[in-house]
Amino acid sequence: MKKVALFMDGWKRYFTYAWPLGFMQKIKEARADVNLYIFNSNGNWNRDDGYSYGEYNIYNLPELTDFDGIIISVNNIKYPEVTAELLDRIRKSGVPAISLETAFDGLHFVGIDNYDAMYDMTRHMIEEHGAKKVWYLAGPKDNYEAQERCRAFRDCMDEYGLTVDDEDVLFGDFGFNDGVTGLEELLRAHGHTCIKHEKDGPDYGGPAEVYGEITSGSFADSAPDAEASNNEEMDDRRLEEREIVRKILPDAIICANDNLAVGVCNRAEALGLSVPNDFKVTGFDNFDKAAYYTPRITTVSRIREKIGAAAAEIMLNIWAGNNPDTSSYIDYNCIFTESCGCGADAMLNGRQYLKNYIMGVVEREEIDESTLDFTHLLSKCKDYSELYPCVQSSYSQAECKKCVMVVDRSLVEMGGAGPTLSAAYDEDVFAVKGYPQRMQIVYRQGIADDGDDTYHSMFPLLDDEVGGNIFLFAPFHFGEKAAGFCCVENGYYLMDKQLWSTVMSEVNVAMINLFNKWRLEQINQELTAISIKDPLTQIYNREGMRQIAAKAFDKAAGQGRALLIMFADMDRLKYINDTYGHECGDKAIRSAARAIAGGGGISSIPVRYGGDEFVSISIYDEAEPPEERKTAILEKAREIVAQEKLPFALEFSIGYVITDPDGDKTLEEYVREADHIMYQEKVQKKVSRI
Repeated sequence: MKKVALFMDGWKRYFTYAWPLGFMQKIKEARADVNLYIFNSNGNWNRDDGYSYGEYNIYNLPELTDFDGIIISVNNIKYPEVTAELLDRIRKSGVPAISLETAFDGLHFVGIDNYDAMYDMTRHMIEEHGAKKVWYLAGPKDNYEAQERCRAFRDCMDEYGLTVDDEDVLFGDFGFNDGVTGLEELLRAHGHTCIKHEKDGPDYGGPAEVYGEITSGSFADSAPDAEASNNEEMDDRRLEEREIVRKILPDAIICANDNLAVGVCNRAEALGLSVPNDFKVTGFDNFDKAAYYTPRITTVSRIREKIGAAAAEIMLNIWAGNNPDTSSYIDYNCIFTESCGCGADAMLNGRQYLKNYIMGVVEREEIDESTLDFTHLLSKCKDYSELYPCVQSSYSQAECKKCVMVVDRSLVEMGGAGPTLSAAYDEDVFAVKGYPQRMQIVYRQGIADDGDDTYHSMFPLLDDEVGGNIFLFAPFHFGEKAAGFCCVENGYYLMDKQLWSTVMSEVNVAMINLFNKWRLEQINQELTAISIKDPLTQIYNREGMRQIAAKAFDKAAGQGRALLIMFADMDRLKYINDTYGHECGDKAIRSAARAIAGGGGISSIPVRYGGDEFVSISIYDEAEPPEERKTAILEKAREIVAQEKLPFALEFSIGYVITDPDGDKTLEEYVREADHIMYQEKVQKKVSRI
């Protein structure tokens, strides 16, 4: 069975389902045994660079030599270095690779001939419509398709002896709003300085603000401001302004895609201009918004599924030992229609389009309801152990056959058992690039459990004995930090209904919220520890004894068990301070605390009661007489002196009591009793020295 990796980046969270659909259709027609592994990111829609890099990190997951073929669609990748690094890995792998819609050295190319298509479009405007003065909205400057289309425009204009000045070409992006603002920027670039863009809403179809005596209003005959519309002087100024605009308009504005073209037409209408009467407009890509806009947009059409199918055909030829052409171009079709003045070339079924639109709205509402339910369920998850099955249930409802979730082991340690780590343990422990060996499988469905939850590599974990399946991957991440990834098999519904990025976005938010909640709990625990720990010795202080030891005392009494309470006072601390200095005195206290903690037993609670006084509280064991525990503390002290080569001895006076679980004395009363016994021992030592 062959394995093919497809690397792709969504356009503003839009999943390009046409690529895998066309690829798999061709594979099934050829009866080939092939599985497709899609590594999908959504790195260009978020303004946060850290988030984008966290999305693109999914490209680092697979070992490329595990695959028999590689396909990339990288036109939308936000950062050139991400594309460059992926290409470098592909070339070094030696695996046959195909690029969709963008040509790269060493890779096969599949797509339309953007140059020829735009050349044909530009030539049509010149030959059929007599266009001599043409402006061009070019899209992103670093985008391959945009570059090829712009190059064709310039070459065609040059062939016909028509001048293209720098201000005639405007680069930006491919969105609708870029068409809206692009028209205004082109007007300003050609000397019309009075228009100042004002965002009026999502359609940008409202008023423009102008400088000078006219402060607001539209160049359209029907202004939204009724009072302004009744003002003849204002209307005259608008008409005058519109005529000024008309004088500098080109014969045509050619746009690198349909979004830009629709944006230009929309803003032109708001300015009281008419397309194609005042100037002509063309687009590219044949989106629905172009076909059903008024005027219908002249555009270039191609079937995207054919690109995926052509990639499959090239791959099959390579595997068969053939030598396919380096470049494979699919057919395109120029549709000349209303926006360039050609008129509608075919009647569109508007009723069918409206029906599809209405059903699409209904379906979208149902999807939004499901998304809200899913988000609500995620918000109810108390920890990661509840989150994973909740995520999987969403995939199951989408009819995904298999599912596996892999996360950094750090998140496993924050599972249902609750916080267990230091608050200093934060997101810096996560990898920024790649997925380290500490990754762990936390959920699997339909995938064999071999008893080892450590993630080693994709295969054989995510393999299938039969072909014809799609494995869809997406990253879990906290900004640029890699938290893990998930994979589902045959998530056709998620891809087709554009749900994949939505689901993954909601899961990422839920994972971040749980992580922040855990970290806050850790910080609170740290703050609590600070309040109950002695800063010099790092054992409990008297407040700690009240909170921690008091609970142990009550628990032991409830279980009918006695406690051994030892009260120790350092001997000759004043002598150590006076002779060796207070720094050595502090060291003596720290060493004394180590002796109390170490000699008191594993279950003991060591406390610095105050100054040079210490308390040790532990479960009383009849098999271990208190004198032996006392001796253990003194021996531990001598051991520390030898290890640290201290210039003084560590000695204690120690008193102890055994609690009565059936008695009515409090912990403090037992401590005072042990203190009294210790004091008697200290007095006897002084008497013995006389």
